[in-house]
Formats: sequence, structure tokens, C-alpha cells
Amino acid sequence: MDVIGRRATISLLLGGVVLAGCGQGGSPGQPDLPQSVPPGWTRKGYDKSPAPAGLPEGVAPECWRADYSGPGTVQAWVCGYRAESSAFDAMQRAKSAPDVVRFQEGKYLVVIHWNGGSREENTALVRAIQKALQRR
Repeated sequence: MDVIGRRATISLLLGGVVLAGCGQGGSPGQPDLPQSVPPGWTRKGYDKSPAPAGLPEGVAPECWRADYSGPGTVQAWVCGYRAESSAFDAMQRAKSAPDVVRFQEGKYLVVIHWNGGSREENTALVRAIQKALQRR
């Protein structure tokens, strides 16, 4: 084998190793969100859902929406991506909106929209959802 042939073979082998290392796996699946959270939040529904408005075009996540009632109402979208970098990118590029908080936890992007409730009550629910995702 000549030098050019060896270089081409080595390049192909290294390229295959790099691509194999970039394998993203599948969506992380539906996480187990809390059924209830003090001071009075109760989950009323939790089903597969389209992605919430405001997420950037591109990699399509697998999303679920949890509806909570209590001191107010909350819709929490949990969107699983194949890679943490995709979830991070989506969080960075998502459009801001009033009464909405978003955060990334691993391969998940979470978008929470609330109506009513105090800042402390809403924060308690956001923290409980974040802790549930950290346990995965």
C-alpha cells in the first residue's frame, strides 16, 4: 500500500471513530414529574404534546406537557433531545415571553408558563420539577 493509500485508510478509520463517538442515542424518554408539590400544586394531566411555541426550528424534541393547578395554573413542557448540546442550543435560542421560565437539565429543555400564584409558590413548583429531572 502506498503512502496516499495509507493516509486515506487512516483518515477513514479516524473519521469512523469520531462519528461513532458522536452517537447521540435516543430521546431520554418521559420523565417522572411530581404528582403534587407544596403549597398546593396538583398535577392534573401529563401527556405527549407538540413542542411549546417559541422553540427554535431545527432538531425536533420529544415533548410532554404537564398541567398543574393550585395557587394558580401552570403548563410545564418537558422536551427531550437526543443530545445535551441540542437542549442547550434550544434553550439559548428560544424566544422569551412573559410569565415563562425555561431551563435545561441534561437532555431536557423545560418551559414553564404560569398564570397566578406568587413568585414563591411558582418557584417551589419549578424547583420540584428540576429536582425530578436531576434524579434521572
